[in-house]
Amino acid sequence: MGRRAIVLVIALALAGIAAFAIFQYLSGIQSEIEAGQVQVPVFRAVQPIAEGTEGSFILQGAGALYEEGTEQQEDLPADAITTPNELNDVLGGRVSAGPISANGILTRNQWVELSVEITPLAELIEPGFQAITISPGGIQGVNGFVEAGDLINAIISLDIEFNLTALGQESDFGIPVEEGTEEAADEEEIQTVSYTRYVLQGLRVLAVGSDVRPDPEADLTVEVDDGADTNAQVQVEGEEGAVANSTVFTLEVDHETAERLVFAQAAGQLYYTLNPTDEFEEVLTRGVTIENLFEGDLVEDIFGN
Repeated sequence: MGRRAIVLVIALALAGIAAFAIFQYLSGIQSEIEAGQVQVPVFRAVQPIAEGTEGSFILQGAGALYEEGTEQQEDLPADAITTPNELNDVLGGRVSAGPISANGILTRNQWVELSVEITPLAELIEPGFQAITISPGGIQGVNGFVEAGDLINAIISLDIEFNLTALGQESDFGIPVEEGTEEAADEEEIQTVSYTRYVLQGLRVLAVGSDVRPDPEADLTVEVDDGADTNAQVQVEGEEGAVANSTVFTLEVDHETAERLVFAQAAGQLYYTLNPTDEFEEVLTRGVTIENLFEGDLVEDIFGN
């Protein structure tokens, strides 16, 4: 075999080796790309989950509190929960270490074991009472400063219609009419009065959001055991979709108070006030209308004699 033939064989061999190496390299890149595009089952929070929420409560709310979905493997958190069995094992007997935003992927590190036993809310209600939940706005709800165990009062503001003809009375407030004009009197004279007054006082707060009223004899600090391989990752509060629970009150009331509270919510606008921690004393008030708002004769002050 001539020298040229030997050189040609060697060149062909090297070219083959190089082609095989390039093929292997490109195949590896393609495998990595395809692996990153693999869809992996995950579980997401349907709505925000507050810190301290029991995992068993979440498990009971499939579809309403969490739902199953998929996520690309390359975007998946390392500790994501990917199977129903793992979901039951992680959430069962644990609570959320911090708030979880809506649409957030559920992970193992979000759930921790409590060092104290959780008492159901129903066991904290005194005999003869029951729990009812209200959700005032931030202003009406004392700007989120109410805590479990506090006493609050409810003030109602509403419009009340009086049939003065049926009551046999005349309107005690009106605007003077120009001379020479007459107003046709209706068969029934109706007067609407805007009225504001305390409607309920000393309402005991069982829970704010999901924070339940503490046992007066128990330590106020609840420690959590995050385990050896848990760093208790917490999503940042205030993320888009998060809902503040500081103005969701669960109150301890008797049957009559529950009825009055529901009626008051339907009849007018309710505002709540926060009582001092050390002492509470119910105060009787007359309420306020436009006539006594300024503590004087409003018609005379405006129009004179």
